[in-house]
Amino acid sequence: MSLTQVLCRRSLFLGCLLSFFSTALAQNSKSMLVASGTADITKIQHVVFIIKENRSFDQYFGAFPGVDGATTGIISSGAVIPLGHTPDQTPTDIDHTWNAAVTAMDGPLAGPYKMDQYDLIFNGNHNGDFLAYTQMYQADIPNYYSYASNFVIADRMFSSIHANSFPNHLYTVAAQSGGVIGIPFSLSEPNGIGTQGWGCDDDPTVVVQQMDADGDVSNVKPCFDFQTLADSLQSSGVSWTFYAPPFGTKGYQFSTLNAINHIRNTSLWTQHVLNSTNFATDAKNGTLPSVSWLVAGPQSEHPPNSTCVGENWTVQQINAIMQGPSWSSTAIFLTWDDFGGFYDHVSPPAVDGLGLGPRIPLLIISPYAIPNHVSHTQYEFSSVLKFIEERFGLAPLTTRDAGANDTTDSFNFAQTPNKPLVLQTHSCPVTSTTQVTFGNYGVGTTSNSAAVTITNNGTAVMNLGTRTVTGDFAFSTTTCTTTLKVGAACKVNLLFKPTATGARTGVLTINDSDATSPQLVNLGGVGSNIGVSLNALYPGLKFAQQALGVPSNPINVTLTNKGTTPITISNLQMVGDFSQTNKCNSLIPVGGRCVISVKFTPTQTDYRYGNLIVTSSDTASPHMIRMYGPATQVSLSPTSLTFAAQTVGTTSPAQTFTVGNVGSANLTFASIAATGDFAQTNNCPSPLIPGGTCTVTVTFTPTATGARTGSIVLSDNNGSITSPEYEALTGTGQ
Repeated sequence: MSLTQVLCRRSLFLGCLLSFFSTALAQNSKSMLVASGTADITKIQHVVFIIKENRSFDQYFGAFPGVDGATTGIISSGAVIPLGHTPDQTPTDIDHTWNAAVTAMDGPLAGPYKMDQYDLIFNGNHNGDFLAYTQMYQADIPNYYSYASNFVIADRMFSSIHANSFPNHLYTVAAQSGGVIGIPFSLSEPNGIGTQGWGCDDDPTVVVQQMDADGDVSNVKPCFDFQTLADSLQSSGVSWTFYAPPFGTKGYQFSTLNAINHIRNTSLWTQHVLNSTNFATDAKNGTLPSVSWLVAGPQSEHPPNSTCVGENWTVQQINAIMQGPSWSSTAIFLTWDDFGGFYDHVSPPAVDGLGLGPRIPLLIISPYAIPNHVSHTQYEFSSVLKFIEERFGLAPLTTRDAGANDTTDSFNFAQTPNKPLVLQTHSCPVTSTTQVTFGNYGVGTTSNSAAVTITNNGTAVMNLGTRTVTGDFAFSTTTCTTTLKVGAACKVNLLFKPTATGARTGVLTINDSDATSPQLVNLGGVGSNIGVSLNALYPGLKFAQQALGVPSNPINVTLTNKGTTPITISNLQMVGDFSQTNKCNSLIPVGGRCVISVKFTPTQTDYRYGNLIVTSSDTASPHMIRMYGPATQVSLSPTSLTFAAQTVGTTSPAQTFTVGNVGSANLTFASIAATGDFAQTNNCPSPLIPGGTCTVTVTFTPTATGARTGSIVLSDNNGSITSPEYEALTGTGQ
């Protein structure tokens, strides 16, 4: 039984029942179309599935005519703000992990969601830029708008899981993630990032989080053997190829079949997984297989990479199809793998315990795509797989593709075929953005830095000239020298130093040998009479790991009146699992301070985020002070064990530690295991009831002399951030 089947049976029977009826209706509708002669899906001989990176529907197409889009968004305070302009190259990559998606969506796992906390996730609102609440304009992605205008745009396309790239990419090949809820990471690397790709050929220390049907989270090797659509195609004699960047190049991690053992470690890999640079040639030559997957590297649009460069690459691939002999029989599905941390206003439906995740764009391009059509039908990645399965007579892989809508409602196989739409690529900007926004800063203080990237998108070496800045802004550091090679980039870092209150503006002027020189970047910030320490503004107040329901020690926030008149505080709003006390009496006198004491009392596991929103008479009001901390329902006492020197090959006396459930829900264990020269036994039941405790007994048998380390790994349902838990073990062999 698959994970999704278990989840359906256990917790979301109604949702699965509705999905069943939806599937039945879709299949019945398809049968009627076939009977009337308008749904001859066999006219499609080639399916191309292009998967780009990290964009929400509203971020790309929220302003597109006729769709359910948004140009404003709700932030954690409840305020509605306009969606700003997304830079071509974003300054940061917004957090879009499992926990970030749950935070941003803001609601119970089964929904519905408020979709109002994108500003709380990491980099969602860095220094007041509200990057998560920005969107592209038509002028930024003109060719994507052209595809949407001439073919099909789907405004009910959702990512398959409310998580980031790796699990969603697994859905694009298998209609499941195998329980994977994150991206692979290294247990031994300081930065935790995998050393190669995401799959079977990764370093042995690379693992990925996997959640079972009980919610237990374990670390496993990112190499699996569940069935994929590629297996179904292979078994049925249908040709297929996965086009992706090769090993050692950027984007190799998106070569998803690397994570499927029976493909990666057999001849299927060498025969069917090809360099993405081959795709355009195969398309023009008419040698594309029946089914193609296509992913990119630096052109993937994964922030902070250039959207313009990514769109140009996509246009080149689609032009190759349209200029080749197979256009007349091709269906192209162009989508993005997850929301990337960007705002979307539509609450995703909950089809099981893993998804669906926030909306993403989907463009359907084909001679038989209904022209200038907006589809309001619910889709996910499994919908594309279902279309392929129905076209080639393949059985469903999981309950997901069995129950998904198949996208055929976006086609009319009886229509006069759409002509090819060969588009021109467009010039990409030299600067990553035309606007840098700083938040509220006290007069006389200095902000955190913000970067502007300069890229040579031309065909010759770019000579870099002078750079000047006006207003209350200054240069910090730069990686730019006197020249910039073709395709190279450098960064100019800026600071905001307000000299007066209110809106402060300036301009960064960049002179170089590019034809667009000088490039101008508008700078903005707000000067305030209230001084707040930088770490309180961003990244915010960081609390240590806290047990559920237990208040933390307080962290103080100090607001200082730097002005010449008293400041009246009209409201202190708390968002999230945080509370405050103060003795400010709603007034900060001239030169005085208001000390606000904040405590963290978590109500759920994983990272918890919040905001302290100070509304006052200051011109820069409101001030938003971010806060966050991890929460756990597991207590370990003590948290580490140290063994005395022990003769190699002999076993030490046992030591113990206690595991406690401090939460209000049962704690289940997928496994309790020892690593290194250590062994364990335990009396821990699964589940461990709230308030319950159990004991783990550990022994040490050194296999070599010198310092020996290991751990007891507890894989449980304590959340994606805090599970697995680790009891640190040390000893010495002699």
